[in-house]
Amino acid sequence: MPLFAFTFGYTLTYFKFENIQSVHKLLFRLLIAALISSIPYIYLQKDFIAFGVWPLNIIFMFFLAVLILYINTWKTKYSIFIAATLFIVGGMFVEYYWAGLLLVIFSYYFVKRPNWQNLLAIIFSLILLIDLNGNLYAFLFLPIVYLAQFVDLKIKRIKHIFYVLYPLHLFVISGIKFF
Repeated sequence: MPLFAFTFGYTLTYFKFENIQSVHKLLFRLLIAALISSIPYIYLQKDFIAFGVWPLNIIFMFFLAVLILYINTWKTKYSIFIAATLFIVGGMFVEYYWAGLLLVIFSYYFVKRPNWQNLLAIIFSLILLIDLNGNLYAFLFLPIVYLAQFVDLKIKRIKHIFYVLYPLHLFVISGIKFF
């Protein structure tokens, strides 16, 4: 997840939050992908028969992170209050909770402005993941991201493939579990 969240935060640095139509399109794509992904995601939960809808899948977390980053661009004095409230309340309902949101949001800010404060926020989010994952594997993300800058991969970008592959991989895993 940390690499997935960092990559999402990184790609958001190319996004124009000032263009409200683009923001709406992105939020709509994320919402559709999240809702479609919920079908296999709920099935894959241990107690899917009861209330396996909580926490909401990672795409809802990405949706919430985009919404918070968008609100942070508002020029009103209440935007920080709204964003903080959304972070606190919304973080209770999404997969990886506040740790995941912090990782996406501060990955975005770190790529925009690489400084020690943003790096510390990323490390803090990884520390929070220790409790969720029960291990330190999330920290493997740090050397991977650091070393990635030295690799020059020429890969053609396939726009919006993420919105197809994420739900698809959950459906495949669900099919394997079913049979």
